[in-house]
Amino acid sequence: MPKPRPARWASLLLGAFLAPAIAANPAKASDRLELRGVMQNGRGQPMAGEPFRLVLGSDATPRQPGAGRMLTTDARGGFSLQAPVTLQHRRIRIDSMFSRHDSQLLEIGFEFDLLGHPALHWIEVDFTSRGPLRGIDTFLRGAGGAFDRPLTFHRDRQAWSIPDDPRNLMLTSPGTDLRIDDWHSEGAGNWRLEVTVIREQFEMR
Repeated sequence: MPKPRPARWASLLLGAFLAPAIAANPAKASDRLELRGVMQNGRGQPMAGEPFRLVLGSDATPRQPGAGRMLTTDARGGFSLQAPVTLQHRRIRIDSMFSRHDSQLLEIGFEFDLLGHPALHWIEVDFTSRGPLRGIDTFLRGAGGAFDRPLTFHRDRQAWSIPDDPRNLMLTSPGTDLRIDDWHSEGAGNWRLEVTVIREQFEMR
């Protein structure tokens, strides 16, 4: 069974504390995103010279292979992006089923390899009056070619597996986590987000 190296993991599923969105309203006019990040392995070490694909939820056909843009981390594991983006306004439940909060939803996808499978790690960041909240889902390529086939979550074992994998491997995580380090809404539709992307290296035993 694959065993990850030790790492500090935040809650991977926003649903643990954030109920599903109510109804998303039509998107507002295009904003501007400045994204800065650092990529680390599970031991907290920077991953230099790592190529990866990054998409925004408002890109054309973001779940299709080849969407978005290719980036490569620098010598310190850093990367950056400035691009137009469309945030969705929605109202969400946070800590009570009777209380709803306004949110601006930003969606970002990172494509990495997961045990030999291209995987799109899909992050939802809800900007609320209480600060940003984030959730992660991982999708593999489906029969039509799009990244629309989620990992199978085994609630009884608190583990994930790759659908139809004959090895029936159980993963203790989806392989990627994201930490929000800082964020700013600078007015006039300008957003700045600083993140740390943590990639787990699985070891076969």
